[in-house]
Amino acid sequence: MKKILLFLFLSIVLVGCNFGGDITTTEPITIETENYLEITTVDELKNIEMNKSYILMNNLNLNNQEWEPLGDFHNPFLGNFDGNGMSISNLSITDDDSQFNGLFGYVEGNIFDLNIIDFNIVYNTDKLTFAGGLAGTVTGDIENVVTNGSIDVVNVKSNTFAGLLVGASQKQVDVTTDITNFKPNNIIGNEVTGTISVTGERIAFVGGLIGKVLNSIVTNNISEVNLDVITNNSVSYVGGLIGHNYGGVISGYEQERIALNIAISNNIALSIINSEAKGFNAYTGGLIGYNFFGDAYNNFTETVIVASGIITASSLLIGEDWNSNLHDMLASGTISYFNQVDIELFQAPFVSRRFGSTTTADNYYHSEQDLGELTSKINNTYILNTTWYQENLDWEQDFINSVIDRIE
Repeated sequence: MKKILLFLFLSIVLVGCNFGGDITTTEPITIETENYLEITTVDELKNIEMNKSYILMNNLNLNNQEWEPLGDFHNPFLGNFDGNGMSISNLSITDDDSQFNGLFGYVEGNIFDLNIIDFNIVYNTDKLTFAGGLAGTVTGDIENVVTNGSIDVVNVKSNTFAGLLVGASQKQVDVTTDITNFKPNNIIGNEVTGTISVTGERIAFVGGLIGKVLNSIVTNNISEVNLDVITNNSVSYVGGLIGHNYGGVISGYEQERIALNIAISNNIALSIINSEAKGFNAYTGGLIGYNFFGDAYNNFTETVIVASGIITASSLLIGEDWNSNLHDMLASGTISYFNQVDIELFQAPFVSRRFGSTTTADNYYHSEQDLGELTSKINNTYILNTTWYQENLDWEQDFINSVIDRIE
């Protein structure tokens, strides 16, 4: 009964957020994951089969010609793609025909060791849309992928999911899922740089790395981004790393969720964020805009946030949070506002609005502003002091070094 209730709850959530697509029944497909076919040319890349696995043997230049994403919701990429440390450069998408936009459209397989350089995704649409440098949506593992580029979407009718790595990362469950043996997908060791601009009529899910996350482990990633988001008739969820983290699709299975450690951890998010929800709520965070049953720890953020909305919830870490465990994080930056008339402002260094049983511990911030928790505020002397990190945060030395290098 518990699994059935979970499935019904998930179905309602996904339909309400327009996160999924139409469900179809197809014959089983044989997926080849042992033998890797070599890709040496752009034409070979364009013509990959969705159920095969591949290894990239050369750097490829797409020459800014219109790119058709590989795979879609009804015919996703199912195999493994080994980038072999090679680069694919000058990807360009300007056509709104595909609902899922990126080098790949929709991925249920695994992608690793790939660089996507100088991509440009810019289009107008009136459809539900997912955009990312690597893929529109993924349900498999993504590891050691580097992307650099820009996304510019104007959506005049529906919801938009955008991130410089992927628009959405989701590991699905259904009525047959064994929660105790559930395996989330992994987003590990990726690095993104660039800009995202989204103007939409409906909900915007925008993150430097990923727009929306569902049941995904996100760890050891680096995001360095400028985000500019406007929603005219709905809510905005904007984060330097993740826009909207719905880590709680197995909420209610609290012990299983904790044991599986479905968390956002050991990430570095550097961002400049402008977020405006005209007439609605703006949830903005240097790490995550909106977090639901999504535990986070051992993360560093440095952000400049400028936000506006009827309810404006802004934080150096998380805009709004429900029922999460948040600890051992360091946040740096400033928060400011514009067009604020007859609105509610929620501002804090770590979580600006919290509901349920959200707990925080051993979090610190560095800012020119007084954000309200003075005992957790540190000065310039400490933020560059390795010993301070070792004594106050449960971080590995390599992660401490990476953070200090970026601060300097």
